[in-house]
Amino acid sequence: MSAARPLRPVLVARPPGRGDAAVAQLRALGLAAEHQALIRLVGADPALLAEPLAALAAGDYTHLVVTSRTAVDALGRPAVPATTQVVAVGEGTAEALGAAGVRVDLIAAGSGEALVDLLPPAAPGARVLFPASAAASRTVPDGLRAKGYRVQEVTAYRPEPVAVPPAVAEGLAAGAYGAIVLTSPMIARRAAELGVHPSTAVVTIGAPTSAAARAAGLVVGAQAAEPTDAALARAVQQVLTAPALPDHHRS
Repeated sequence: MSAARPLRPVLVARPPGRGDAAVAQLRALGLAAEHQALIRLVGADPALLAEPLAALAAGDYTHLVVTSRTAVDALGRPAVPATTQVVAVGEGTAEALGAAGVRVDLIAAGSGEALVDLLPPAAPGARVLFPASAAASRTVPDGLRAKGYRVQEVTAYRPEPVAVPPAVAEGLAAGAYGAIVLTSPMIARRAAELGVHPSTAVVTIGAPTSAAARAAGLVVGAQAAEPTDAALARAVQQVLTAPALPDHHRS
């Protein structure tokens, strides 16, 4: 007879200031959870953003494409003319743009690939401002260029590794956690560097993070159905409470 897996705590590896909602969602489902950042996000020098933001306000871009809440934070409250179409990846990014006073014209499902698929081939003169992480995937800028858009990439922030307390790093490598929640490719790579025990379920927020985790040698146990904290929590619950295979079925 199969038995449920023992419920060890869940490690939420979001950056500083971004883990509380996921932890709360997990605890609401009856799961022990804790937050430990593996990376931090450092905003770009505002002076480096001044010129592209001035061009945005002047109507030089036909599109503003934003793929993360952190990019919205870096932009502040930009002036976006009515002639510029604003495209967001995911409801979370769209909500952050709205809170910053920016209307959102199109919302793509939670991946850069979905955003590229959503936009039609470029009209003559189409020009995109794309503020993103220094470590961002090439999916969006390369995909839009392939459709004929002129894309100006601007580094809005960069990820940096943080020192992880020895107890957390040792516990992660030793199997003290039932699951680890990964929410970006950079976090996935950092987790792999630290070492994740094979018994710890790896749960990701979306396809790019899953791909990065696998490329770094991790086995993805579950991927959230959508890029939200609630969906992440449900994915963790499902993978932790699934019946464990008898020992002779395990490889």
